[in-house]
Amino acid sequence: MKKQPATLKSYLLIAFVEGSAVMAAELLGAKMIAPFYGSSLLVWSSVIGVTLAALAAGYFVGGYLADRFTGNTLLFTVLAVGSAFIALMPVSSRAIMEATLGLGVRAGSLVSTLVFLFPPLVCMGMVSPIIIRLASLDVQHTGRTAGSVYAVSTVGGILATFLAGFYAIPTWGITIPALVAA
Repeated sequence: MKKQPATLKSYLLIAFVEGSAVMAAELLGAKMIAPFYGSSLLVWSSVIGVTLAALAAGYFVGGYLADRFTGNTLLFTVLAVGSAFIALMPVSSRAIMEATLGLGVRAGSLVSTLVFLFPPLVCMGMVSPIIIRLASLDVQHTGRTAGSVYAVSTVGGILATFLAGFYAIPTWGITIPALVAA
């Protein structure tokens, strides 16, 4: 059964929004941690490293689940859970960082980001493999589909980085951009 082009466009739109949410969550995480641990190289290493680890875990788990469960239910469930975690970041991050203050900058920033940033980004990492599985018309075009999904997701991330970093976070602070990203 061939998918309609409109379906692929819908999946690409979801990939764009997911890529935007990933980068918004990463920037928001860095801003949330700054009052407690600063914005040094150590802190940014924690934020970037945890982001990449979460995405890698999400790609792996998402690929596994995409082969086990077909249909859009998995995609929308993962998006809903990831969105809920992003929406909770402004609330949970403060308590988490207060609990880790005694660990020092290196361990404290790493543990904090693992607790409040890792879960939503694992969910967002799961999205691309699920979309690729759902949107692939046939095995012969899987590479093109995967390339399109990752390209569109990355473009969403680029735009969200500039929008969140240059405008949304400086204008509205943390909570409103987190809710929009969610």
